[in-house]
Amino acid sequence: MKFTILIIDDEKNIREGLGTSFELDGYEVRLAQNGEEGLKYIEKGDIDLVITDLRMPGISGEEVLRRVTTETPGIPVIVLTGHGSIDSAVEAMRNGAYDFLTKPLNLDQLSMIVKRALERRELSLAHTQLKAEVEKGHALENIIGKSAEMQKVFDMIKKVAPSKASVLITGESGVGKELVADAIHKLSPRKEHNCIKVHCAALSETLLESELFGHEKGAFTGADALVKGRFELAHESTIFLDEIGEINPSVQIKILRVLQEKKFERVGGSSTIGVDVRIVAATNRNLEEEVKKGTFREDLYYRLNVIHIHVPPLRDRKDDIPLLVNYFLKEFAEENGKEIKGIENKARDAIYRYSWPGNIRELRNCIESAVVMCGGTEIKLEDLPPTVSKASEEDSIVIPTGIPLDEAEKMIIRQNLAVNKGNKSKTADILKIGRKTLHRKLEEWGIEDTAAESDDAE
Repeated sequence: MKFTILIIDDEKNIREGLGTSFELDGYEVRLAQNGEEGLKYIEKGDIDLVITDLRMPGISGEEVLRRVTTETPGIPVIVLTGHGSIDSAVEAMRNGAYDFLTKPLNLDQLSMIVKRALERRELSLAHTQLKAEVEKGHALENIIGKSAEMQKVFDMIKKVAPSKASVLITGESGVGKELVADAIHKLSPRKEHNCIKVHCAALSETLLESELFGHEKGAFTGADALVKGRFELAHESTIFLDEIGEINPSVQIKILRVLQEKKFERVGGSSTIGVDVRIVAATNRNLEEEVKKGTFREDLYYRLNVIHIHVPPLRDRKDDIPLLVNYFLKEFAEENGKEIKGIENKARDAIYRYSWPGNIRELRNCIESAVVMCGGTEIKLEDLPPTVSKASEEDSIVIPTGIPLDEAEKMIIRQNLAVNKGNKSKTADILKIGRKTLHRKLEEWGIEDTAAESDDAE
């Protein structure tokens, strides 16, 4: 990301000298000879950091600081002052200035202060962007995604949540099926009650039946008391049956009865218990194939599959990777007490190239590991797990079959940008397209910030 620095100073030599120095460091620079001119630049909204003299005719540096902290909070302000105004500089710090420096200036010291301030600014912008994505509908009840595939999932969740219809959620392991179930429950009229969850694959046949339907005292050895099952506990709420494709036929019959009649008996009991419960089930199996094999009841499948929500694998929604990475990076940086400003291009490229067989769960673990291993303020290629970092060694671009043409084009441009270290002119030349065309496409896709801003002058 290329930052823009505003320098406000009524002394021309200082103003222009600082401007030249920071331009050589790779920053965009705006120069203002007084506070009034500086505030006009700030009002345009493209300033990332302000360096202002404290004592100026007209609008002073103190007033500039006050206006920035109240009207555009988040933009760091560094104040410059003479030796005789140290007290004023200290007061400016109390009023929200990031730091101050006395004249004559030490450029190396100022450069370090600017670098640290902009690192904090970048973290703040990433958090603001994530909040904006949430407000724009790119997140729903802890599910994050702006891809077309995930927007379809969001739409289905919103439509089905208010109903009583059973829902079958399918998708590979790690895609976030449980999060979808949570979202359905939290957006439903049953949200005042806890969602009851059962991970079917983790229990044996006997234990699963008792877990779901409860048991009477003395129903089997060790049944010393009456125990209510999960269906009974889920009365007037939602029950989430994860990995329902793993349950055996005898339990399938009992679940089918609950769906059809809203009734069941506890293990070892004769009294019929009525419940008002909504069933949301999930599986990573192809239940249609299981029905053909005879391992899953066809009538139960159709009862569960009133609404079918398929959660796509991460490799089919790579537009969501930057958003997810930023979210996990912030989460684990805070958890581990580290100030990590971002991810270097090689590491970002490897993350994007990798196929993510473990999906979002694997991505989350990858970022947590990288944060722990990171020794600086930027995650590098060597901080990533070996399985992910090796993806950077691939020279080819793998485009899955069945991907739309515009998505394939996006993959080609993004990966060529990464290989060319963000140089858009070089990327345009290699792909035989105009630079204006490339800039337009990047702006339309909203992916320009994922590449390094090391383009040559145009």
